[in-house]
Amino acid sequence: MKILQVQTQAEAGGAQRISDMLGEGLRARGHDVRTVFLYRKTDVYDRDPHADFILAHKPGGPAGQMRAVLGLISYMRKARPDAVISFQHYGNIAGTLAARLCGARSIVANQSGAPQTRGMRGLLTQVDKLMGMAGLYHANVVNSGWTAAQFDTFPRAYRKRLKRIDHGVPAAPQLFEKAAARAAFGLPARARLAVSSGRLAASKNQAALVGALALVPDLHLAIAGTGPEENNLAALAENLHVRSRLHLVGEVPPGRIFEFLAAGDAYAFASTTETFGLAAVEAAIAGLPIVAGDLDVLREVLTTREGAPAARFVPPDADGIAGGLAELFARPALATALASAGQQLADQYAPEAMCAAYEALLLHHGFGTATIPSITSSDPERLSV
Repeated sequence: MKILQVQTQAEAGGAQRISDMLGEGLRARGHDVRTVFLYRKTDVYDRDPHADFILAHKPGGPAGQMRAVLGLISYMRKARPDAVISFQHYGNIAGTLAARLCGARSIVANQSGAPQTRGMRGLLTQVDKLMGMAGLYHANVVNSGWTAAQFDTFPRAYRKRLKRIDHGVPAAPQLFEKAAARAAFGLPARARLAVSSGRLAASKNQAALVGALALVPDLHLAIAGTGPEENNLAALAENLHVRSRLHLVGEVPPGRIFEFLAAGDAYAFASTTETFGLAAVEAAIAGLPIVAGDLDVLREVLTTREGAPAARFVPPDADGIAGGLAELFARPALATALASAGQQLADQYAPEAMCAAYEALLLHHGFGTATIPSITSSDPERLSV
């Protein structure tokens, strides 16, 4: 099967990690898979032999966005995929429309955010709702029970296309020695170090992590990622007199994220909105004890099947993060228990299971060779094969 994955922007984000794993896993199953980005944002995919870009830079205004959509349609007409998997709000809309125009037999969208009612995201939610009700895509994937529940009030015509496939999260391909990892990223060799990863954006709330530095003496913090909040975080650290203990290491490519995580003594995650929390689960599987904001979805995904938490859940503010980190360092037994539970999540979120579920979904809708149940929040079992 010839499969095309459509992403909005090329950067080292969570949605991109999922399409990376899907591409690798589906290629291993004998399929021809490529990923096309509406625009290139960073250089992280420049050397990926399976990636293409419609535009070299972020489109500006309606004219630029139209160029991206028309370019995608042209690209897809030449590629002639059997199946299209789209990600993110703009990727879903552009990818689905292009797939319909180009005759793809199986079209699968992914919900990477909860429905919104205001601003541009609110408008995109309404467009997505209409597309789902009209059946423009054949299936609509949600990645957690919490995310599925956010669509409870949507019309049945929309909800009947919801399928739940939990994200796959890889384990580290090798063991990394802490001292070597710290040296590789220019981090202090002997300091007590918390690490975090993710796009530097207001919703990720890294300001709370920086604020925690002022409350935990001698703690250092390293954050992997880029984004619009980078200068604000550096300025906040200067104002709090902790700039020397904040290490902004920039974008870390997917192939080195476990090397970066190996540098830490603990992982801190203060995001205020998630549908899964891939970065936090990744850190848990890497064996780091976690301090995370107390979100329902994080309690769901960072808990083992046996009910053991892999994180200390706290209010997602400076006081909460600081208190959680201080507790981990003061109670080694707690840190060990959380780290042990986190490593158990590797089987729970095996990438192989995710890829098998997507393959079955694509085959069912495009070729009628697999039986796939509908998944809604009132029927919350994970889609499995």
